[in-house]
Amino acid sequence: MNAESASRNAQQEEVSRFRAPVTDRVNVEPAIIRGMTVTEAKVISLVAVPVFLVIGGIVLLVTGFWQFILVLGIAGPLFTLWYASGRLQKIKRNRPDGYYTQAIHFWLAKRGLVTSHYLSLHGHWDLGRSLDLNLSHPFEVHEPSAKSQPPSQSKTS
Repeated sequence: MNAESASRNAQQEEVSRFRAPVTDRVNVEPAIIRGMTVTEAKVISLVAVPVFLVIGGIVLLVTGFWQFILVLGIAGPLFTLWYASGRLQKIKRNRPDGYYTQAIHFWLAKRGLVTSHYLSLHGHWDLGRSLDLNLSHPFEVHEPSAKSQPPSQSKTS
């Protein structure tokens, strides 16, 4: 048994040595909840927690039960994270990593809210010179034509 297991382990090591690593996920932030990354969850929770605390405060003023702040302050952001992760799944579907964050950045830069970190100029490249599409050699001597000669001045007396 011991020899068989050693042989099997050697075969598995040999196979795993030639297996290619998953390199497309190396520089990508890992997903935590239904495809949502930690950074996305932080942004959503930084918006959701204050909103639900304010709503809980309003409900406290109306009803007088302080428990609403606690319940809405905890359950509201959790439900928001869950449904926002589903929405982000639909937005991210069949897009490359970081696509929508760049799209949001372009949208904000277009409106002047942030500075653009990307080239976003739409136009034509120019070398600063015009092209003379003449096929003659630049050192060829051109004889002046009759039209280019100044008119002869005649003396009238």
